[in-house]
Amino acid sequence: MSRNKIIFLFIQLTYLIYASISFILYVVIRALAEAMVKELGSVHSYMDTDSIFVPPEHAQEIIDYFQPLNPYNLDIDLLKPEKVDMWFYGISSKRYALYTYENAEIKFMEGERSFKLHGIGHYANPFPKAVDDWQAEIWEDLLKLHYGIITELDVEEKYSHFYAISRLTVSTPNVMHRFDKINKGKECYEQIKPFNFYLVGFQAIEEDGKAVKPLSPFSSDPQSIVYEDFIDYETGEIKQGSYYFKQLSRTIVEYANHPESKFDGDVGILERKHVHSDSVVYIGKEANNIDEQELDVKQAQVFINEKKIKQEILNLPQKIAEEWGVDRKTFQTTKKAIGEALKKDEKINLFTPARKRLVEYLI
Repeated sequence: MSRNKIIFLFIQLTYLIYASISFILYVVIRALAEAMVKELGSVHSYMDTDSIFVPPEHAQEIIDYFQPLNPYNLDIDLLKPEKVDMWFYGISSKRYALYTYENAEIKFMEGERSFKLHGIGHYANPFPKAVDDWQAEIWEDLLKLHYGIITELDVEEKYSHFYAISRLTVSTPNVMHRFDKINKGKECYEQIKPFNFYLVGFQAIEEDGKAVKPLSPFSSDPQSIVYEDFIDYETGEIKQGSYYFKQLSRTIVEYANHPESKFDGDVGILERKHVHSDSVVYIGKEANNIDEQELDVKQAQVFINEKKIKQEILNLPQKIAEEWGVDRKTFQTTKKAIGEALKKDEKINLFTPARKRLVEYLI
């Protein structure tokens, strides 16, 4: 976490024709700006695709330094001060707020949202309809927690009777089939159908080693579903009980303590991590399938080193394979097939049920 007085510098490359050129310039300018701030004996607070948050006393010097790179015929600033003399409070990537703080009073920017909703924006409004911008209230409480105006106990007391619930859409067959039991015997107009809304609670407990993931038909009062029957996504069983739902207070405290995965350190100036790749995972765009992530419906596609996996299967002891659920006969047949494929430099299907089980344990 960090808190600094900043100026938000926006890199104006909107009108460049070729996106690839624009991207390269963004990367170069951000890297140079970061190095320049460091050379000036300071640090930047945050950096995004097209912006860098720098201390106010260095802003104009940085703007002037980059101005000769202006690619336009027009006399415009390449770097434009967007949000001036704001306090920056950052928890982790995509989780920050810009605000003013005077006389123990926290104010966000007027006319625009100056805090990120990443990580909480998908929750349904837990408050009565009179509270329109409920995320602003949560962010204000997060900042009050930081300044010591309130405590975690205060957060617990305020939000413990609310639950973390999201409104999603029935957009895949996997989700649709989970409503088979609740739809059974009902007239068509009463059933949950594809692309209808539904509500999902975030798991709080496990049963038989599996997390209970509550699904419920849509309600205009999302908080009411915690007292009604719901469907367990994992098993399709009908269950009931508010203790299956994650309290909003717990979600907010976890949000405030969310670690930053790209840097080392917890508080203050963080250090960049050194990245060493050991596999390739296709994740697509950050927001893809956001409605399925909490349900683990769609897993990331993993590209494996087949030659390495085949060799590891050949070297795998029989006892380990049996512990992973592959019987002796199947394992020996698999090893024989893989050995022949390696000798002939041929491909082999690694995703039969038994082979897939071995692969999943080995990657």
